[in-house]
Amino acid sequence: MTYVVLDNEVYGMTKGQPSPTTAPDWDSKIAPGGTGVSPFQPLVIALASGANFVARAFSGDPKGTANILVDAITNPGFSFVQILSPCVTFRPNQRQWKNHVHPASVATTADVSQAARRVMTDDGFNIGVLYKGSREPYQQSVSNDVRFERNIEEEFLL
Repeated sequence: MTYVVLDNEVYGMTKGQPSPTTAPDWDSKIAPGGTGVSPFQPLVIALASGANFVARAFSGDPKGTANILVDAITNPGFSFVQILSPCVTFRPNQRQWKNHVHPASVATTADVSQAARRVMTDDGFNIGVLYKGSREPYQQSVSNDVRFERNIEEEFLL
């Protein structure tokens, strides 16, 4: 399974409402002076949740983003990709993201604690594959026991 988060640090469809990844001091009509809440760190949560592949891409780099998505989809197990995607309507300063994003200066790691340290200390504009684990994906056993399925159906009958 691959989970993709398009992150522009704002809920643009709700007239510029701060999102979980919005900086605490971002001033808006909905949150004058900012929320005061520390921003959610999607890549840290992905690592802590056991993702076997964690990466960040930039929507202004469609080829690089496509390559990361292919790598994520073909990686066994749970993959997580954060795509930085500016919302210039409510965050005009994000036009500059294209000048700030850069390839991660360190190689992909298979060490989850090293990956977490990198995410917690980066500038938020490193793009590329951050973590690629080697844990085997969950393999669900396949059962031909139709009786089990019928029992479940019967439980939901009114």
